[in-house]
Amino acid sequence: MKTLEAFGIKEGRGKYCEETVYSLALIYNLIYNELSSYFDQYNLSLGKFNILMVVRHQGREKGIPQVEISRHLIVTASNMTKLIDKLEKDGLVVRSSLEGDRRVHITRITEKGSALLDRVWGGYSQRLAALMSQFHKEDQRVLSKLLSAWLDKLMRGKTHGV
Repeated sequence: MKTLEAFGIKEGRGKYCEETVYSLALIYNLIYNELSSYFDQYNLSLGKFNILMVVRHQGREKGIPQVEISRHLIVTASNMTKLIDKLEKDGLVVRSSLEGDRRVHITRITEKGSALLDRVWGGYSQRLAALMSQFHKEDQRVLSKLLSAWLDKLMRGKTHGV
């Protein structure tokens, strides 16, 4: 695996942890770059897109507290605020204070934001499919199952101080 060798990791030496983690990091970068170039034409970043998805699907009509958005996306509160400020300026979300607790900001997606998600979804989906097309469907299923199981175990460990 010449790509990993560029990082000093030689395949087949039993360093599966390193091979896996470096491979995932490099794959993430490639996917991020591919999706970012697609979202550029819509004046979106991957971060903004993910926020819109969380607000739309987790918040639904009632909205979602800003702190909850950051928990779903694992980003810092300050970064989250900056991204939501930009989305609000573009008219894609609205924020309001929670009745009874002005410290809590509820974020809702606007019709414009929903329309944008609908417009970008087809191309986004196609790009994900193209990125995964390197694998047969059964291999995609197995990879998905393995990564999901690993994520579940890591998340459970995180809540127990690991």
